[in-house]
Amino acid sequence: MSQPYLVVNHHKPEECEALEPGFSRLPQHLIGKDFYCPCPYGEHSFYMIVEADSSEEVIQGLPPEFQPGTRAVPIEILRLGG
Repeated sequence: MSQPYLVVNHHKPEECEALEPGFSRLPQHLIGKDFYCPCPYGEHSFYMIVEADSSEEVIQGLPPEFQPGTRAVPIEILRLGG
């Protein structure tokens, strides 16, 4: 049964450019997903929420450029105030 994973990557400023080719060859399951990128504000990282059966499946489903230094952490999503 698939569940949500938080995709977490931290990288150095000089590694940002190496990620760019991955955006042009996204697998179908990532198209339309939110990609949270604070790099322009000095925090060199990215985050996504992806559903899968395992953290290994999440990482393998990323473009190769996104995989180094990336973890997939299972999460529970709660709606606040509801």
